[in-house]
Amino acid sequence: MKTVFFGGGSHRLISILRGALAQKGVFDDGHIHLHDLEVSRAEAVGRIVRQAPEFKGRNCKLTWGDNLDRALEGADAVAVILMAGSPMSYAMGRVYSQKWGFISSDNVSPNGALLGVKGAPILLDLARRMEKKCPNAWLLDFANPVAVLSAMVSRHTKIKALGVCQGFTNHFWDISRIFGKDELNPRIDVEAAGINHLSFVVRGRYEGKELFSYLDDHLAGKWTFPKLSPHWSEGSQDNIRRSVTKLVKFYRELGVLIFSTEGDGMMHLEYEDAVAEHAKEQKGAKLTKAKIEARLRQNREGRLAANAHVSEIAASNLDEAFWATQGPGTLCARAEDDVFLRALRGISGVEKVKLVTSYLNDGAIANLPVGVACEYSQILHKQTIKARGRYMVPDIVQGITSSLATHQTMLADACATGDPKLLAYALMAYPMRPFSKAAKGLFKDLIALNREEMAPSLRTADQYL
Repeated sequence: MKTVFFGGGSHRLISILRGALAQKGVFDDGHIHLHDLEVSRAEAVGRIVRQAPEFKGRNCKLTWGDNLDRALEGADAVAVILMAGSPMSYAMGRVYSQKWGFISSDNVSPNGALLGVKGAPILLDLARRMEKKCPNAWLLDFANPVAVLSAMVSRHTKIKALGVCQGFTNHFWDISRIFGKDELNPRIDVEAAGINHLSFVVRGRYEGKELFSYLDDHLAGKWTFPKLSPHWSEGSQDNIRRSVTKLVKFYRELGVLIFSTEGDGMMHLEYEDAVAEHAKEQKGAKLTKAKIEARLRQNREGRLAANAHVSEIAASNLDEAFWATQGPGTLCARAEDDVFLRALRGISGVEKVKLVTSYLNDGAIANLPVGVACEYSQILHKQTIKARGRYMVPDIVQGITSSLATHQTMLADACATGDPKLLAYALMAYPMRPFSKAAKGLFKDLIALNREEMAPSLRTADQYL
């Protein structure tokens, strides 16, 4: 199998590629190509992976470069890892979102919608090139908002696109924690339906038992949070406690179990509280443009330092002693159940894999419109993907889920067609405080902020708000 990684200088690929190479049959006699406009970054990643123990014996070709058309020739899969737009416009979008009373994120939020608008030309150009060079290849999009960008490609090109999200693995940890164990449990088997970052477990099993009856019994009395492993940082522990506690709260109050504890998705079930919490955090930070610029300078310096560190590793002789130190949380740790690993295993034909990705609704979710961007459980094998079953989003959250799915689908269509009026309608279809003065004010600010980074045809969308 040949796979092209678009944004191949991403350091997280070291772990992903180690994990993929460890699985017999995925890249045996295959080809991995790392495409990046910063070829030196891709080269450093490639030289490290070439020395990984999993690379030995696979007879796999590993190359890097910046000639995309040449790289795409004969590809079976193309994986996209990037963030579109400038960090400054994204950071200022957070400030504007708070000003008007909305949450901000890189996915399910107004700021995330504009991130999709900025990323769309890149993905659309890639898909058009794929139509010529590798028309049967899968496009695996990791760039947020994954549902918008993958739907755009699937609805407006001949390329099949899946929106893959690392949040896929969250439930392996979170359900374990609800039951008192801070451990990843890949034996947990659930099926989910909804949208990316706000999908719901609709059926499942835990330790061989029906999940929901087991969960009802476990939560009938007092529930206590489990002790977390010391290897988690203080910040990670805070995030874990907050997420899992909310998972239990929503199950007790609404009767729904969220599939992936991604903050911006969950916030839509307690929007006012989330906005207030963001306002408190931002007030404490006292964010100004000058402070944001200073933080971005630090980030750039950190990126340069990280690049230098990776280049230094790549130039070293990486022996068994080095790889023995690369455990969980380290730069070169081997990914064990990354969503990319599952997708690549399925596309390679090694096995029929169970996974959850963003894909167009083909009737798999009965109470969402056919053709909208959504997320559900699937089985992927070579060129075929099908739903694991037929699903219903729980009634109590069907309205918000359907509205968000429609908003993201309209956004995908606007980006593909370059229609500014449709873009304005798509933005106003965001279901939190829709059609309000605040919503119009925010979207006008966001368009003005991002105008120079948007496709020229879409820059007049604010005239329709």
